[in-house]
Amino acid sequence: MTSYFHFNGALVPADSVCIPATDRSYLFGDGLFETILVQNSQPIFLAEHLTRLQASGTFFDYDLPPNEQLAEDVHAVIAANAIETGSIRLTVSPQESQGLLATAQSRLNILITYRRGSPYTPEQYQSGFHAVIAEVTRRNEHSPLSVHKSTNYADNILARQEALDRGADEALMVNTSGNLTEGTIANLFLVKNQIVFTPPITDCVLPGILRQKVLGLCDTLAIACREETLCPEALQSADEAFLTNSLMGIMPLATIEGDTFDLSLNSITSRLGIALKDLFRHDIKLSDPR
Repeated sequence: MTSYFHFNGALVPADSVCIPATDRSYLFGDGLFETILVQNSQPIFLAEHLTRLQASGTFFDYDLPPNEQLAEDVHAVIAANAIETGSIRLTVSPQESQGLLATAQSRLNILITYRRGSPYTPEQYQSGFHAVIAEVTRRNEHSPLSVHKSTNYADNILARQEALDRGADEALMVNTSGNLTEGTIANLFLVKNQIVFTPPITDCVLPGILRQKVLGLCDTLAIACREETLCPEALQSADEAFLTNSLMGIMPLATIEGDTFDLSLNSITSRLGIALKDLFRHDIKLSDPR
């Protein structure tokens, strides 16, 4: 079966896609992307992903197509590849450079790719992730890049490699002030005395789609929740900890730097996980009312 990607306005065989050598994401990490979960052949929270992409596009002065066109292209990739469960990646980047800056009014390369299947296993959710605090790099809370999902991922790559080298699944990063921010690909939440805590955006945190959904679920379920600056010592006193992103949903943390969490006592994490699955089903129904 031929696989199809969507590249610059057309469905094309995946093995024929060629990104020009002048692409600025390739040359400088000057690009944006969104990673979108697909369930029941529907892209989950697509509208929210496209809204975030447009906001970042405005910041970087990218001339993006309207959301309606991008959504149509995403659905075209899902249909052409008969994706039941998987993920979509939408990447945009300027085509041409003039030295360090993009050529004036440079058009965008817009690439939509996919992966088939569930990115995480039931066993991973059952056993939880093991995390360490990255030492190789720190997040810069003063950089405007911190709130945009850009293709400039070098810090995240260094931290993730450190985690793997230390036998962990994920690395938690601190900012230049030494406070907790997020993982390399996920937002961080802690639970203490039935209260959910997460670092604020201003501490160098990506405004994750699932992060916002979890904050909303806390409000719906009457679970106390606070966006609050967290020092690394907060990890040691937490009762529960979990990560969120658009593909993993909610992933419990089993250990952080060797400190163990009893996942059987994860009452808040479990409640939020169940509620999030209901939210997924609701979004699928809205996308495909059949």
